[in-house]
Amino acid sequence: MLNNRSVRAAQVLTALGKALAYPVLFWGFQFLVSLVFALMALTATLLTTGNLDPLQFLQQVQSVADVLVLIANLLTLLFLLIFFAVRKKHLLAEVNLRPVALRAAAAGAAVAPLFYAAVTLIMSFLPEAWLLGYAQASAGLTGGGVLSAISIALVSPVVEEVIFRGLVQSRLARAMPGWPAVLIASALFALGHGHPVWMGYAFCIGLFLGIMAWRTGSILPGLITHVIFNAIGQILSLPQLMDVSGLVILAVLAIVGILACLAARKGLALLFFPSLQQEADAHD
Repeated sequence: MLNNRSVRAAQVLTALGKALAYPVLFWGFQFLVSLVFALMALTATLLTTGNLDPLQFLQQVQSVADVLVLIANLLTLLFLLIFFAVRKKHLLAEVNLRPVALRAAAAGAAVAPLFYAAVTLIMSFLPEAWLLGYAQASAGLTGGGVLSAISIALVSPVVEEVIFRGLVQSRLARAMPGWPAVLIASALFALGHGHPVWMGYAFCIGLFLGIMAWRTGSILPGLITHVIFNAIGQILSLPQLMDVSGLVILAVLAIVGILACLAARKGLALLFFPSLQQEADAHD
């Protein structure tokens, strides 16, 4: 019995080690790209002006944050492609990016507006100082433009789902039950978001997307949800929805989300209660 427990503990620790390697890779590319740009900008500033204004320099780095995130994410994807190709493994299979029923994919899209509205409503009750800090922390990621949209609304969700649900959660699930795997992957996902407010709602999003991946065996529905969630965020910045006009927009978004979820209710059952839905289909 003791030997079995030791083997089990070793399997869990091995799974944790493998799972942690992927966020470290993800964060490492983010840090490396930011460091290289900061050093280049610092050198250029000193050579041209001979002095440095720290506040102005920080604003310069923040102004291109979305581009730096885009570069780091693309490098992460490229590394993973090469890594699994060298090991003669297919990246899509390794990250559980598998086809799902059309109604399940549609449900992933339908739930995103309602989820965004719910997160925003909860945030409206937070202290103003917290929201101001969040707005400052994410200022460089909501600047608008094509590159910002591509980076935050498309590439970032894809890479984050590949890393945290496709690689971290799936590796953990090989050595532990589904719920602990979802919780740990969600905590790691939140950890990389920096600001406490950001971390809080990232953890909730991680749980939501993690359950989808666990129940369906594919990161595709969650990836669709994540892309639409971030796309809405590029159009409707969370802190800007806290005034009267913002609440009207939020109400419209919630209504659209509720109607979409009602239309996609069978798909939602596949996302969260697949066994029950399969039994219902069998009786139809």
